[in-house]
Amino acid sequence: MIKDKNILVFCCFFLLIFKTFSIYYTKFDLFGDEAQYWIWSKNLDFGYFSKPPLLPWVIYVYCLVFGNSVFAIKMISVSFYCLSSFVVYLISNQLTINKKISLYAAITFFLMPGVSVSSFLLSTDVLLILFWSLSLLQLLKIRKRPDFWGFILLGTFLGLAFLAKYAAIYFFICTIFLLIFDKKMRGVFFSNKLSFFFCLFSFVLIIFPNVVWNTNNNWVTLHHTADNASLGRTAINFKGGLEFFISQIIMLGPLIFFYFIIRFKKIKIGASSIFLLSFSMPIFFIVLIEAFLVRANANWAAVSLVSFLIFIVHHVYSINKKFIVWNNYISFSLGVFLFYLIATSANISAFSRINGISNFAKNLEGLVSEKYEYIVVSDRMLFSNIKYIYRDKKIKLLTPISPNSKIGHHFQISNPLPKDHKKDFLYVGFVDQIGYLSNKAVINIVGNNEVLFTNDPIKIYEVIF
Repeated sequence: MIKDKNILVFCCFFLLIFKTFSIYYTKFDLFGDEAQYWIWSKNLDFGYFSKPPLLPWVIYVYCLVFGNSVFAIKMISVSFYCLSSFVVYLISNQLTINKKISLYAAITFFLMPGVSVSSFLLSTDVLLILFWSLSLLQLLKIRKRPDFWGFILLGTFLGLAFLAKYAAIYFFICTIFLLIFDKKMRGVFFSNKLSFFFCLFSFVLIIFPNVVWNTNNNWVTLHHTADNASLGRTAINFKGGLEFFISQIIMLGPLIFFYFIIRFKKIKIGASSIFLLSFSMPIFFIVLIEAFLVRANANWAAVSLVSFLIFIVHHVYSINKKFIVWNNYISFSLGVFLFYLIATSANISAFSRINGISNFAKNLEGLVSEKYEYIVVSDRMLFSNIKYIYRDKKIKLLTPISPNSKIGHHFQISNPLPKDHKKDFLYVGFVDQIGYLSNKAVINIVGNNEVLFTNDPIKIYEVIF
């Protein structure tokens, strides 16, 4: 009789292959953020307008080897989640001698709905989760056997996590909670002060170039992050908080979560549980509060799901292993269904942002022909997509930015439409956003084309001076 464990391992390999073929055959384009990261990778730096630099660096190396196709770019996420799944196995194995539980933890992570969705989205979370997980693993190794080079490695992994996404700062907050509740970990840190100092030193050494970049660029990334958090516009938002809470359950897997809640009283809290809860609950509650006060995207607490998933798997396994098995079968089915929609380029609203952009850009290029030297695009996401699609063409792209107005995105710095511009161009956007131009121009709408890849439909105009 074939064991559930073997079937689930087969499911993981099947889903991995199916993801690869689905991404290869899909006609979907990149998301705007993905295209933006690719653009950044063509101009390597120690920082960028809204994100730290690690993802563009990885894209640069990856595309240097595998090319610049949508398939190559999308496969970065798939590859890194395979590595993260293995690290989850190692973390679990540090916490328990039972290798079967560790294998179930890794399988459950790989099949998790949140990972399936994120496998098709190249984001900074992909790298953050890997280096966050490696940091957790290294911290556990230090707890068992304090080692000078182990502390150095911890600082290095933390530095790389920070260069992936600034949300890595949560690791320090979670460590404080761990030190409060874990006497042994507290003893390790206090008895290895020099090693801990070099851990912090290696962390600072890794992030120092990005700190210098931010200093030289007026901390633009920090200001953008603060604006994105919208903490200055607090108001009770019960709907947003509830949506965030539900999104975390869906990302994790509803079946295993609700069974865990039902059997919560049977859970025995030990050192392993304290470790895993210390690196999940603080993050979850911080983001949940933000969701209730302002807003929070589902992925803002993504790193908390790594240790929380391991925590749930360990305890559910000890109560009733079958619920993990059935949860993974459901997650596998959802993953296959999602990537079937991707493979067939399903024409549904969930994919409206990435469906047909190449055709639109091709039609736009036909309108330009030899008549215009410039295309001006107001929407950042669409600008990114078009610039990626035109990567081998000589068409010049600009974006509107009114003088003295606040910079809203990277391309308003790198590709601004100047106030005194006087060459004809094709414009995709809202007319009022180019009202600051000092030279008088005749603006005519070009047909009835409407862009469907943005929050609001925007039309195409020709601007003739």
